[in-house]
Amino acid sequence: MLILHVSDTHLGAMPYGLISRARDIYEAFRETIDIALKERVSLYIHAGDFFDTPNPPPEAYIIAYRGLKKLKEANIKVVAVAGQHDIPKRHAISPLYLLQDLGLIDMLAIDSIASKVFEYGSFSITVYGVSYVLKKSINKINVSKQNDRNILIAHLLLKELGIPSEEADVSLNHIPDGFTYIAMGDYHIKTELRHLCGAPAIYPGATEIHKENECCDKFVALVDLSAKEPIINFIKLKSVRPWIKISCVDAFNCAKELSEKISGLDKNVKRPIVYVEISNTRTENVTKLLDEMINKRLVEYYRIKVIEEGNTIEKGIDRVAEMYEYIDLDKIIQNLVKHEGFAQLLSKYLKEPTRQMADDIIQFLKNNIELVKALESRYEVISVGSLDIDKEKERNVNEEYKEDFKNRGKSSLLTYLSGNK
Repeated sequence: MLILHVSDTHLGAMPYGLISRARDIYEAFRETIDIALKERVSLYIHAGDFFDTPNPPPEAYIIAYRGLKKLKEANIKVVAVAGQHDIPKRHAISPLYLLQDLGLIDMLAIDSIASKVFEYGSFSITVYGVSYVLKKSINKINVSKQNDRNILIAHLLLKELGIPSEEADVSLNHIPDGFTYIAMGDYHIKTELRHLCGAPAIYPGATEIHKENECCDKFVALVDLSAKEPIINFIKLKSVRPWIKISCVDAFNCAKELSEKISGLDKNVKRPIVYVEISNTRTENVTKLLDEMINKRLVEYYRIKVIEEGNTIEKGIDRVAEMYEYIDLDKIIQNLVKHEGFAQLLSKYLKEPTRQMADDIIQFLKNNIELVKALESRYEVISVGSLDIDKEKERNVNEEYKEDFKNRGKSSLLTYLSGNK
């Protein structure tokens, strides 16, 4: 029997305020769904912080719905506990309740310790869930000895992590004996611990990198419970955006190391985020180098930390697709030229402006003289800066576009993510 242990997906997060990073978060979640389907797991376990906020944006709800719906259709059960990011600080309900009411979560722990028995033929498994708000009650769980396997899911930081945080206030010793596998959440870095009774206590870590100290690889845990001793296989997520972290004391060596690391990346991966710690060198030299890399589309975003002063400099790419996230250029071009074949060529050229594409467009126009005449006659009286504008035609065109946009509606971040839309 296989389970997939996932944690800290933080749907709706937008690290550094970049839309591209919001997409990264969604893509990582979708990859966990794909892995569950590919591996044909019986249980999909989420150990908390499903959402980044108790008031997630609409995109987060829809992507969560589509992903969990795939699991439901494949008869994969979903169990989840609420992390602190899933729980409102005031009187309100967690967004996880909506997913449960839609029938997409089979067991949910929020304001009480939850438990549920899942039967798989002659094999039975009891799952216990402890949310972040009830972490201090974890020692009160009465573990059943009647079932073949017992799993604990909890969202909390264990003292055994050894991190300097007041939040790490629960010890493995507080967890009762009798569990086969302990699925942890809240800590964003993959960590393997062991309970006194021998049960593995596993943090798979967040599914994307949110801060530089969480760099770099991200995982989910595929757990085989067929034998008495769980077999754990950490699957590396391929959708995670790469990070490059370096420390340097002079601009020359900084440039050399950056160039080597960037050139060493797989050409098919996303543009990296660069984090640089510098000392004993002028910041201007490094920022100039990184600005050039951003302009050449080699780097998505960078942060520079000046050791002596403690200052942080940040910069990212401003791309048309991100500045205008609700605009569907393909549809706009189609409405402008009123010719499907020519519209497709123009769209491809905007996405990949090569000389070959330009030559293809010229050749296409040469072979379609009637189209050229139609385009010229359509727009010859509506030219920017012209005083001789046919007001009646302009008004008709504007009304036409208003109607098109009203009927079409808006696209969103989902446009970039929904392969099955």
